[in-house]
Amino acid sequence: MADITTRPTPSGLDDLLGASNIARLSELSGNERCAMHCPSSDVTKLTVFRRSDKLQRCLGTSVEDALSSLAAANDEELHDAVLLTVAYVSSKAQSDLEDAQLEDLVSNLSERAIILGTDKKQSELITEAAVAAIAVASSTSSLDLDTDLLIKLTAVTDSRDPWTTDIAASVALTVLTEQISAERLPGFIANDILQNTLKPLFTKHSSRITDSGRPTQYAAVDDRSQAFSEVQSWRSQAPWAEATIQWAVNTSTESTIKEHWPLFMPVLLALVEDQSIEVKAKGLKALTVFVEKCPAQVLQGRGIGRVFADVTFPILLYLPSVTPENESITILGPAYDVLIKLAECTGNPDNPERRRFFDKILRDGVFAGHHHASQHTRIVQVLMQKTAAVVNCMGIYSIKHLSALLSMSSSIMTDPFAVSYPPTLIATTHLIGAIIGNAWPRVREPEHMENIIRILSLCWLNTLKEIEDSVSQDQKDELQAVSQELASKAKALEALWTEDASKRPSDLDEALEKEPQLARLFSTASA
Repeated sequence: MADITTRPTPSGLDDLLGASNIARLSELSGNERCAMHCPSSDVTKLTVFRRSDKLQRCLGTSVEDALSSLAAANDEELHDAVLLTVAYVSSKAQSDLEDAQLEDLVSNLSERAIILGTDKKQSELITEAAVAAIAVASSTSSLDLDTDLLIKLTAVTDSRDPWTTDIAASVALTVLTEQISAERLPGFIANDILQNTLKPLFTKHSSRITDSGRPTQYAAVDDRSQAFSEVQSWRSQAPWAEATIQWAVNTSTESTIKEHWPLFMPVLLALVEDQSIEVKAKGLKALTVFVEKCPAQVLQGRGIGRVFADVTFPILLYLPSVTPENESITILGPAYDVLIKLAECTGNPDNPERRRFFDKILRDGVFAGHHHASQHTRIVQVLMQKTAAVVNCMGIYSIKHLSALLSMSSSIMTDPFAVSYPPTLIATTHLIGAIIGNAWPRVREPEHMENIIRILSLCWLNTLKEIEDSVSQDQKDELQAVSQELASKAKALEALWTEDASKRPSDLDEALEKEPQLARLFSTASA
């Protein structure tokens, strides 16, 4: 065994432990002669320290003693015990430990230290340390982690969960990738995760699907009390299920989803139909990836696309005052993403069903949403971002909604108070660009051309005035970004009359003469 009095504290932990755990490990090590890189808030600095008796004893002990210390640690001691285990494992060469010993250590870490809940103090730091130790153990030998531990690791891959951290999530993803071969992955997802782990947790499935996970022919009336009981059950038993299904969807191939789609359905629908906005949002994000990977013949031929649309469209009206603004912002973007993906899967741009789907998104979603929540500028920002995406998907067929789109854009961009929140103006200006680029045959008509010039001009003048009146540099920078976007869209509009001067609005020169500042917006017309 190497001389522990001269061996530095285990290095290479910078990428496996966060600043809090590194700092605590440093405290356990004293402060002399032992170098370790410890990330600070903005730079990586070199911290020098001496081994304390506790760390020295840990590094010099046997595997059996390390296991005993881990098993004997109470709740308050567990964090330090796991950190010392990380240091112990990372200080050993491959020849120092047998696979059976590593298996025992890893098994104990899995059982005691990966804490998938929110009630235990420092659970996220303990989990991070445990995942780090498991990563070191699996990388220094040919150790194959057991299925239960691999499933546990999927549950810490979402850094938004309170029992994990950014680093723990990243390390867990790396370990899973290294441990699960491409050949094993489909069976691990379908059998170990979906069939054996998640399915028993969601036994009371959505009324939209049968026991086998297939769409029902006739929707049953929901029993709300039963649904609430089921929600309470899976949340209390497995709050980590959201992260695990997200990992399963993210890592699944198209062929895996094509073959095993009924196994995904109960969990995805349970999350999207959940009463919690946060859970809904996570479910919708997983559903977006699922729809993107699911073959069109399954979405359309099996009817699951209709099921997903039916459960998602009502979410577009989760708006103030019924839904708090912050919750509305959280849920709207993912809901639109699901529906846009579903629409894209219905066929090519000429497909009538696809066009009707996008028509419904605009009519029942965007236009209705803007009508109800136009005074909530952050919600309007989300609506404009998603509307631009819809227009780009519709292409020339967005002409059908040209008047309504321009009317909505005008109400936002010509409002003199809109400059108080530049992100919404930028999003709406992007929408104007999408309209010009896709509906240009109608945009060239005098009525629409003059309307867009008016919208851009008024927003430009309001923006310039606000730039002059702004006090902070941040405000000026945001408004400068708005002015640049406006200038870009003005150039795109000018391109529609560059080759045909007859398309240039006849009264543009008069407007430029009255407002010289517009010459910077429509430079070609003023030349």
